Amino acid sequence: MRRFKKILYVHDATSEVAAETLRLAMDLADRNDGHVDLIYVKGPSPAIVNTPKIASLHALWVKEAEEILTGLKKVARPESKSISKVVIGRPYIEVVREVIRRDYDLVIKPIGPYRLMDRLLGRLDMQLLRHCPCPVWLSKGEAYGAFDTVLAAVDGGEPGNQKTEDALNQQILELSFSLCEESKAELHVVHAWNAPYLTVYSKTRAGIPKQDIENYVRDEKRVHRNWLNRLMRRAAKWVNADVFGSVKRHTHLRQGFASEEVTALIAELESDLIVLGTVARTGLSGLIMGNTAEEILDQATCSILAVKPPGFDCQVRNED
Repeated sequence: MRRFKKILYVHDATSEVAAETLRLAMDLADRNDGHVDLIYVKGPSPAIVNTPKIASLHALWVKEAEEILTGLKKVARPESKSISKVVIGRPYIEVVREVIRRDYDLVIKPIGPYRLMDRLLGRLDMQLLRHCPCPVWLSKGEAYGAFDTVLAAVDGGEPGNQKTEDALNQQILELSFSLCEESKAELHVVHAWNAPYLTVYSKTRAGIPKQDIENYVRDEKRVHRNWLNRLMRRAAKWVNADVFGSVKRHTHLRQGFASEEVTALIAELESDLIVLGTVARTGLSGLIMGNTAEEILDQATCSILAVKPPGFDCQVRNED
């Protein structure tokens, strides 16, 4: 199963769980004989003219940022020898470029408070979910090994896109089983589905018997239930047999919109972590994907671990 050895901690000055998140990253690295580096990105100066005074203020900010990271390491783990770096630029681009340059296999960041301006300018958490080529762990400050319940969200995908979804589902389940086995946590696997023509049928009931609609919904549910059962049988082959047998697991088939059903189940189960897949898209579908992901991110009461499919095309790489 995939192990996180090279971890990049992204600092968020607005978060109250920065030290706890850095400690989580260090614990993850320790378990995998790895290491953690720190990065703090500040947006460029809004000043149009770069005067000596502006340059002086910029240098002061960099020094203060370096001191913040040094102090954070001392709080999280006094003996830490992690490398820290302060960068000026667009935060998500600089983080992704650092991931590409140093080949990190996990980015971990504390979740900060949500503000209206974040939606207008592009929230860093969401930008990382969309553009970062490696897994992204958005933490609410839990300690590693303290997980009681892990929720894995899987999806059957759109027609013609099954290979991508299969790769994502495999990563999601492998990571989820591994985390649950190490933490002695329960694993809950959720698949949200919707009958494609249910809304249309509901609005045009004239001439369509109620029984036909019920039969249609029942058949759709059976298809998704069979798919979920097959997925779990495949997971038994993906995951080490001892791990698969030792993890207590449950499956949930929920009818409705994914963002609503998943966030509701998080609350019902009081999940500590949700593992899900993200695929960045452009155009209208990209907007829809972004809204769904934001709803889960903003409403979830737990941390989020998001993974990308193999071969993910990182646009930041192309811009570099």
